[in-house]
Amino acid sequence: MEKNKKSPQKTTFESALNELEEIADKLESGELGLDDSIREFENGIKLANYCRLKLEEAERKIEILQKGEDGAVKSNRVAVKADTGEIEDDEELQGSLL
Repeated sequence: MEKNKKSPQKTTFESALNELEEIADKLESGELGLDDSIREFENGIKLANYCRLKLEEAERKIEILQKGEDGAVKSNRVAVKADTGEIEDDEELQGSLL
């Protein structure tokens, strides 16, 4: 039985995502027993939640610098679509980016 080497809070987003992909591969292979499958699934849920929280945190931090009407540079928060990661209303930004 292999235990989780590190908790999601002590890892990077990229390594958590890689570990999540490895877990998915193991589960899809069908080679694990029931107990190991449940353990991997539980670990996968923890990693998926961690990744989701990190993405939400990054979304809150995203800002775009824009030039205002007075020529001064200001920062504006950007709304990002949760399902695709795309900027929600990018037409509003066109022509005003530095």
